[in-house]
Amino acid sequence: MRAVAVALSCLLALPAGAAGPFGKIVVGNWSGGTFTNDQTGAFSHCAVSARYKSGVTMLTSVTANFSWLLGFSKPGWTLRTGETLKLRLVFDRSSTIDVVATIKSPTLLTIAMPAQSALIDAFRKGRYLELVANDARYTFALTSTGEMLPALVECVKQSGNVRGPVSPGAPVDARTDAQRREAMEKDKAARAEKKALLEKTRDLISGKMLACIGREGASMLLTDEKAEVVAKAAMLFCKNDVDALTNATIELIENEEGRPANRGAVREAAEKRVQEVVTAHIIRTRGNMLNKRPGNPAPAQPSDPASRPSQTL
Repeated sequence: MRAVAVALSCLLALPAGAAGPFGKIVVGNWSGGTFTNDQTGAFSHCAVSARYKSGVTMLTSVTANFSWLLGFSKPGWTLRTGETLKLRLVFDRSSTIDVVATIKSPTLLTIAMPAQSALIDAFRKGRYLELVANDARYTFALTSTGEMLPALVECVKQSGNVRGPVSPGAPVDARTDAQRREAMEKDKAARAEKKALLEKTRDLISGKMLACIGREGASMLLTDEKAEVVAKAAMLFCKNDVDALTNATIELIENEEGRPANRGAVREAAEKRVQEVVTAHIIRTRGNMLNKRPGNPAPAQPSDPASRPSQTL
């Protein structure tokens, strides 16, 4: 595992090393996370790996600028660092792509994988990959690559504010206190602006969802079931709107708190907020419907002020 972590951290061969992973990405047989630059502590890249029975680990990474790399690592290799190697990638035994790999270390090589290329498209959609180098041939099942690549993109989107440790002896941040304060104020203003936009989007989606629930779930509103039970049932009628509101709420929470390590806990909190909104709507709607029923007594009119008992504290 230590060798895999090192390979993930040096996948980009940055001038400085990389620390991580921070957070965790798990998709199928792929796992990894966020990495930061050792010299600055700033976000570097998101990367994942999958180990195969052949002893080869396949790695994929993407930077903040969405530069993609595909990598292969094996402890027994004795490659010459800094050189290049011509390889052939065969997808599903039908599509062949010739590439040039860069050797990053004796046990690690990487291949550039442009975002709009036949290579990344074949990697996303393929079922099997054969790596051919001279007389060596390795076969890989491309499990969950269609889900893994979007997960890496989401990792990059959420990792801009991640800060990692700085190695001893790394250059000191040359910015003055005033410059740092200015940067913090700009970041704070940007987050506030984003929050306002996210709240507006959330409110629009919430209104659409509640209208759908009122229309599709009206027959359930006056049942004797608890409001929480009715809310859960009504939400099934408008699942697309409920999911959209949940995702908007997740963005709000992450904007407020930064990118949390536990994404599952964030989703759980967002789903709870959405259910609370629907439950409150059910309670209000029930009250309004009951008040409008024929035969309901009119609300009591206030009596003559003179006849009211005086209030005491």
